[in-house]
Amino acid sequence: MNWRLRKQIVYGLIIFLIFFLISFFIFLKIRGPVIATCFDGKKNQGEEGIDCGGPCPPCEIKYTEPLKIYPTKYLVYSNSIDIVGLLENPNKNLALKKIKYYFEIYDFNGILKATTTLKETTLEPETKKYLLEINHPTPKFTLGEIKLKIIEPQAEDFIKKEKEEIPISYYNEKIISENGKWKIQLSLFNKSFQKEDIEVISLVYNQNKNLIAVGKTKVFLNPQEVKDIFIFLPELLTEPAGLEINIQK
Repeated sequence: MNWRLRKQIVYGLIIFLIFFLISFFIFLKIRGPVIATCFDGKKNQGEEGIDCGGPCPPCEIKYTEPLKIYPTKYLVYSNSIDIVGLLENPNKNLALKKIKYYFEIYDFNGILKATTTLKETTLEPETKKYLLEINHPTPKFTLGEIKLKIIEPQAEDFIKKEKEEIPISYYNEKIISENGKWKIQLSLFNKSFQKEDIEVISLVYNQNKNLIAVGKTKVFLNPQEVKDIFIFLPELLTEPAGLEINIQK
């Protein structure tokens, strides 16, 4: 093979390589990004499980357990009612950064008569949370059942997160009566070195362990702060005999 032929072959290979690279980049631009096959029932394209993980939604979200809604309780006063809902997220390492809810109010015959305003909250992994509607106007019909209703969360409403214990302890809790009015007194201690914004829920029971009052207040605590707080209660028709305190965010 003479020198001229070798030179022609080298030039030909260089031209072919340049043409190939240009054609390849044009192909990628026209084709666009790879579309993940997240609905083909197969574990492929870097997925961690079948149609989840990698380029698809996290597997924890794909296999979420349904939220648990407990029976709703309510208390009737002369001019208002207090509604007490309880919601549980049983999922491990999966929090809800946004969840919308409201209450349905039925009459004695089981007919839906009213609903409360739509509200929004968050819910940590493996956590129960009280959802309260305080001082709702007394309906002009005979009350029947009240139900907590949840707007079905979407995949983007979930976030992967480990369960975090709220670093707040309480003590010296007691129910006080002054001039015929009732309130709860307790002390809070922020054990962490961060600011904490919490909600304190109080449930009051009679000697038969029936719920007779509910109260709540929001508290801001500085790092390592100790604070005494009061939660004011509505007029009680029976003597309180038990108290439950819940701290939530």
